[in-house]
Formats: sequence, C-alpha cells, structure tokens
Amino acid sequence: MKYIALDFDGTLTDKNHIINLDALWSATMIQRMGIDVFMVSGRTAYEMYFLAKHTGLKPFVIGENGGVAIENSPSNVTKLAEKTIPLKAFELIKNEIDETEELLTIPRLTEVVLKRTFDINRAIDIVRKNNLEVDLTDSKYSYHITEKGMNKAIGFKHIINKLNIDPKDCIAIGDSNTDIPLFDMCGYSITMGHAEDNVKERADYITNSEMAKGAIEAFDHIADKFLKKNIDDTRN
Repeated sequence: MKYIALDFDGTLTDKNHIINLDALWSATMIQRMGIDVFMVSGRTAYEMYFLAKHTGLKPFVIGENGGVAIENSPSNVTKLAEKTIPLKAFELIKNEIDETEELLTIPRLTEVVLKRTFDINRAIDIVRKNNLEVDLTDSKYSYHITEKGMNKAIGFKHIINKLNIDPKDCIAIGDSNTDIPLFDMCGYSITMGHAEDNVKERADYITNSEMAKGAIEAFDHIADKFLKKNIDDTRN
C-alpha cells in the first residue's frame, strides 16, 4: 500500500470536532515513512488544502464529499458537481420539516450542509417522492445534500487518475456512511470503533478506540502491517 485517503471529522478530530494533534502527527509520520496521505472530507476543499499544506500532507485534496478537488494549489480548483438541485431539495425539505436548519460554515460550491436537528429519513422520503436527483448523507457532523451519485470515491478517483494511482494501492480511513464508497474502491479500509455497524461491515479493519484515538491506532496498524515498522520509532 502506497497511499491513504483520510477522512477528517470523527477521524482526526475529537467529540468536540477539534483536531487532535497526536492523530495529525501520526498522519504526517506515516507519510514520512513512505505512504502518501490525501485528505478526503465532507468539509470544504479549502480547509483540507490548508491543513495539508501546513502539515506536509499531499496538497491534492477532496472536499464536499467528492464535489470539489484542489490539485496542488488553491487556484487549481475543480468542481465535480453543481449546487442547483441540492438547493432545490433544501428548499423543499425546509418547507416540509420545521426543524430544518442550514449549518453556518465556509460557503460550499456543490452541496448544502444541514444541522442534524431532524430525522434524515424524513428528508430522504421527501426528495424521493418529488423525484429530485440528490443524495442525502449523514457524516455524523452534519447532513449533506449533494447531486445524486456524488461521493468521496468519485472525488478521490479524479485525483488518483491525475496521478496515475491504482485504487488497489490505497487505504481508506473513515468513520461514517460517507466513507463507504471509498472503502469499496480502495484496496484496504479502516474504520473507527465508534462507527455504525453498517460501516464496520464494509471495513477490513476496525480500531478498538474511537475518533482520533482510533486514527492513531489505525496509523499504528498500517505501519505494522504494510511497513513492518513501529511508528513511534520515527519520533526521534
């Protein structure tokens, strides 16, 4: 294995959505040991780019659950989806579910992000009845409305095709339903101990620990299984 597709929320962060520096250190150490790390997140691609750029991870990132790619520079942005239909779906859901509230975040280019204040299955039923071509997913951080068929695997495939990388050489690390398409595409997959059962069923390895502590465990597992090294040996 030569590459990692790494989720952010619930993977590099704690329960308060704050980045865990020990988990981030482990990610940078894995890259120094020879396995490149690409951020593939539900957050904006700009956030992930500046995180990668300032920590030494690969400056090729995917944001908005596959909808936006940044390749080596914030001036080189590719939209892989459009926001028009997700906005229509948002208005429809908002009109029928009183608890619907948009999450205030860095502006999105391709998706609508909602607070987790209602049952997502109600919204899914609404868009299905109205034949809207969108997907609704739960990242455990927020709900996401995207163009139908858009997901992290689509975005990551855009990057690896540019770099002539075989997905079978990649490891996917994540914790939610939004990461399952990556699990299915990559040659190996790891999820966290707090992931839901359907996510765990699709992963090759499940950490005992949760959230960022699980990510640290995941990187230790990768170092041992694929590099035959101890990640702590790199500390000095």
